[in-house]
Amino acid sequence: MLNYLVFGIAIIIFATVIIISGKAISRGIEARQNIKDKSEDEKIATSDIKENVKISNSNSNLIDQINDLNKLKEQGIISDEEFKKAKEKILN
Repeated sequence: MLNYLVFGIAIIIFATVIIISGKAISRGIEARQNIKDKSEDEKIATSDIKENVKISNSNSNLIDQINDLNKLKEQGIISDEEFKKAKEKILN
């Protein structure tokens, strides 16, 4: 009779240890997945920022080129028609 009681308690303790370790393993897997998701989000955000900077630099460069053309036109170096053609070429 005492043997059954000892085996019963041992089984209960063993089941408790398995449940607790299962929860810990599950939390570890979830934490790794969260870290992976965060790093992917950071990569996407970084690439978006880089793309926005490139676009901003590109737009700034276009504006500078058009301003330079306008100065040439104001100085009489190029005609209005040449200005329009050059501006269309830059914008396209």
